[in-house]
Amino acid sequence: MEYLALFISLIALIACLSVYNKVSALEARIKAMPFPGTQAVPTAQAEGSISYSGQDEVIRLIHEGKKIEAIKKSRALYGMSLLEAKQYVDDLTLKVLK
Repeated sequence: MEYLALFISLIALIACLSVYNKVSALEARIKAMPFPGTQAVPTAQAEGSISYSGQDEVIRLIHEGKKIEAIKKSRALYGMSLLEAKQYVDDLTLKVLK
């Protein structure tokens, strides 16, 4: 009976170590992944608008009439959802084309 308890404890220990190793490997993979939105950090300006370091590229695409490309670029640069990127480009279009 003692051997059975020892065997079960050993199996449980091996299972725990296996799970720990897999979690550690996943953490390392996640840390190595480039996440969208980490390339540009928004900064607040005096008038309450937001300025991004990649905004010039988006503005260039808007001037060229490539609104869909501007939305795609916004999503890639800032990690926005489709709706957020569309609203961002629409707002930027109104400001740029005034």
